[in-house]
Formats: sequence, structure tokens, C-alpha cells
Amino acid sequence: MVSGPWSDDEIGVIVDVYFRMLTLELAGENYTKTEFRREVERDVDRSSGAIEYKFNNVSAVLDELGAVWIPGYKPLRNVQDRLRTVVRERFEADSDLRSFMLKAVADGDVARSDLGAEVDPPAADWPAGRRASVGVLDINFAAIESSNRALGLAGEESVVSAERERFTAAGREDLAAEVRHVSALDGDGLGYDVRSFQGLTDEPVFIEVKTTRYGKEVPFYISGNEVEASIELGPAYRLWRLYRYGKPDTGYYRLPGPLTKHARLRPDTYRGLPSVGS
Repeated sequence: MVSGPWSDDEIGVIVDVYFRMLTLELAGENYTKTEFRREVERDVDRSSGAIEYKFNNVSAVLDELGAVWIPGYKPLRNVQDRLRTVVRERFEADSDLRSFMLKAVADGDVARSDLGAEVDPPAADWPAGRRASVGVLDINFAAIESSNRALGLAGEESVVSAERERFTAAGREDLAAEVRHVSALDGDGLGYDVRSFQGLTDEPVFIEVKTTRYGKEVPFYISGNEVEASIELGPAYRLWRLYRYGKPDTGYYRLPGPLTKHARLRPDTYRGLPSVGS
């Protein structure tokens, strides 16, 4: 097996195969990662572990670009400079893929899904420094998906349904009837989406729902008002992060309030007014 930095030919193979898998992922088509890895193994004299690591590196570069990456290939940041260059150039040149990606994250045709299994919050890292720019193609696809109201609403409805089913199964139809979809009934200015109850008690819990069709490591976008609500409500606040929504491997994790303690928050937007006289 070859060791050391990957050659341009090897990088070309890994990027080409990764982007073909990504196209299938965006289309919602079934594919087997193992088969694609074996395809790389036929053209590249590297171990399966080295190939898998390189796929993770491609995810890391796409994450830097604010693009969608393949779930299962968690971004690993120790990226070869030449690989970073090739991925950026390929992404910039592939207008069809970007259009496909934009359609996938903005798609309003969303069927309500079960929540799947609860998992522990993932260990995920921010890209070093500010998000990398690709010039005029500087589009944050994860942020666009976060504003997909149809997807967000479907996720909220799934949480409401799951909470009502939980209480009903425990014989607490009284609590099930009191679960309230606050953002739909009262507006979204309160900083949370669902009012439910802790355990099987009548102690209220306030749930903010964040939904993505992609991996659990994809960052969630949260407003200042929602962060303030998590501080004010403290332990009575919950953030439910639904991931791979609508997919066979859908799942979710939960974070308690305040989010300033239980999440690593980065300010991506600022509000501004003129500085008169400066």
C-alpha cells in the first residue's frame, strides 16, 4: 500500500466517487458506500481506512463551504491542501450539483415522519476560522434548509404527535390533550415551538424543534430570541434536534436549557444601525 500525501490522480478519483455518492444522496436514492469504496480501491493503492478517512476529509471541505455533505462521513479537519483545492474547484464548476443541492434543501414537499431513536448529542467541531468562501458561490445550504418552513413545521408536528402518544400510552390522556403546538397556534415569537410536560408530571417543558434531512453533526440555526428563552426557562427548556428526517435512519437528540451552557453557539448574523458622527 502507498503511504504519504495523495497524488493528483488519487485525489481526482476520491473526489469523483464522493460527488457521485453525494448526487445519489441528494436525490434520495439508495446506494451502498462499501461498493463505492471498493471502486476507489480498484484505482487507488490505499487501505480501506485511508480511503474512508479521505471521504471524511471531503465532507470537511464541503462543510467549510456551507454545503451539504454525505451523512456517515463525518467531517475530519486535517485536510491535505491539494484535496481542499480540488474539492472547492469541483464544487464551483459543478453548477448542476449546486442547483440540485439548493433544490434539495429548499424542497417544500415534506411528509411527516416518525422521530426514530433518540441518541446522545454528537461530538462535532466547527471549521477553523470563518467559513471558507468560494467567491460568488458563497451559499450556505444548511442555513437555507433551516429556513425551510415546510420542513420545520413537519418536524414540529412529529414532536407534538410523539409527545401525545407518549402520554396516551402511559394512560395520561389528560396531559396528551394539553400538549400545545405553540408556534402554529400562538405564533413563533415565544422562543419555543411546543409546550409539553416533564416525565408524566404536570410540570411544563418548553420545546424548540430544529429539523434537518441530513446528518446529526450539521449545525442548527437558532435565533437570539430562542437563546434568550432557553436562558429564561432554564431546565424547563429543551431543544430537540431531528436529523435525517424522513429517512430510514432518522433520529433525534435533545439538549436542555440554557443553550449558552449546553451548546457551542457562534454568532452568524449581526443587526446594525449607522454609527452617526464616526
